[in-house]
Amino acid sequence: MTTEKRITELLESTNREGVTDLVCYLRESGFFECPASTKFHGAHKGGLAEHSLRVYELLDNRCGMLNLGRDFSPGQKPLEITEEAIVIAALLHDVCKVGAYIGDESPYKWNKQQPKGHALLSIERIKKHIELTELEELMIKYHMGVYGLNEFYEEDSWEYKTSAEYPLRGDHSKCEGMTKEESQKARYGKSLRNAWYHNPIVKLMYFCDELAVFEEKAKNEVPATI
Repeated sequence: MTTEKRITELLESTNREGVTDLVCYLRESGFFECPASTKFHGAHKGGLAEHSLRVYELLDNRCGMLNLGRDFSPGQKPLEITEEAIVIAALLHDVCKVGAYIGDESPYKWNKQQPKGHALLSIERIKKHIELTELEELMIKYHMGVYGLNEFYEEDSWEYKTSAEYPLRGDHSKCEGMTKEESQKARYGKSLRNAWYHNPIVKLMYFCDELAVFEEKAKNEVPATI
């Protein structure tokens, strides 16, 4: 079975309203032909789809092994994990890369006309076709882990220049005057630390993404000559 057919079948199995339009968008936009990077991993035609499918396989396997739907410690409030969430978040987390690279082979060049953003751009593109659950958004939003930290700040802000793609701890000052329950609700999922703590699958999503990258890089290593 081809990568395209497998991804299509998995997405259609969710029966999510709008998923047919989403699959059409993936085909027409070139998702199944795009490389996953300029030269670092999956830098070949179809690399993006292959990477996305591998992240799904790793996440689906480890999620079942670790029973991540249960509470791990007092205070955690994990959202319900469904097979749909695993399929959608894993397969679509890098939709932002569609149109990002120019060229016929590695090393590809960055498309300067590409819209800004990574995780948020993926979410924006996905939501044009289907709705996302809160957990799916968290999984996609924080899949870059510590490599992310600046996408969610204004470019001229101090946080953007000194942190990275999204907040690590969140802004507690906005919760002053709130009750403990109100504060917890207001801060839920608003930072990497909060999302990883309450929903371990969000952290696992990041690690599976990294594992897939390591595998892809290993395939491209040139054996040392004696």
